[in-house]
Amino acid sequence: MANEAMGGAEYLQGWHDRHPGATSAMLDSLTDEVGRNSYDVLAEVIQDGDEPVLDLACGDGYLLELLHPNHVCVGMDWNTAELDAACRRIGHGAPLARANAAGLPVATSAFGAVTCHYALMLLQPLEGVLAEVARVLRPDGLLATMLPAPPPENTPNPISVFRAAWQEVSGNYPVDIPPIQDDRALQLESLERLLANAGFSSALAQSFSASKPMTVDEASRFLLLTYLPDLLPPAGYAHLKRVLKVELDGLNGGTGTVTFVEHSDLVTARRL
Repeated sequence: MANEAMGGAEYLQGWHDRHPGATSAMLDSLTDEVGRNSYDVLAEVIQDGDEPVLDLACGDGYLLELLHPNHVCVGMDWNTAELDAACRRIGHGAPLARANAAGLPVATSAFGAVTCHYALMLLQPLEGVLAEVARVLRPDGLLATMLPAPPPENTPNPISVFRAAWQEVSGNYPVDIPPIQDDRALQLESLERLLANAGFSSALAQSFSASKPMTVDEASRFLLLTYLPDLLPPAGYAHLKRVLKVELDGLNGGTGTVTFVEHSDLVTARRL
């Protein structure tokens, strides 16, 4: 843990070096009423066909594993630890490459679809990334991205508890938060404008929610294994952990269990 100022890309690389596969490990078990997680929903959007699919910011290859039995797939990510984890997961199931999303090492119109799970907001500069995605897609090619969405107002859940706890603790232990994301990707009106400027049309958004009953300790571990807590000094981290435990236990009247709910937006768009 450190409170040293750093760039967003540097912070993200360090975090994923320390926690490869953490994103899929956390989101895998959160499912909807028919048992689908957010990766399943994103994979369902990709229709059967012969054209190759690029999974951008593929992480440890969870989505590639779902896609590659029916599709020719390529996975790209900038983090080598995540790519190593993807290689262990899928073996020779799909080619993998280390690549900057703003400068993809592939030919124009090379793919029929591009997927991106919980990462588009992290890829910067966003305008350049969307322009590259448009370039590598064929005309009428599909961009499908799953993005985190805020919980509905006045519906307390572990994520809203974490945000309140973070505000309290970071007020006592100020940290320099690196610019890790572009919030415009998480605001549907802004994202639709950016997509249109990059050469996309027919942008559609579909809400998705998934959940899992957890113990307070399990929910606390989930929340602490996200971006930002490791920026706190040890005393601040311990304080955050204590506050989370108390507040999470209060969600369900001290029963020791909570329902962890993940809200997402599935956004799709077609290249002109």
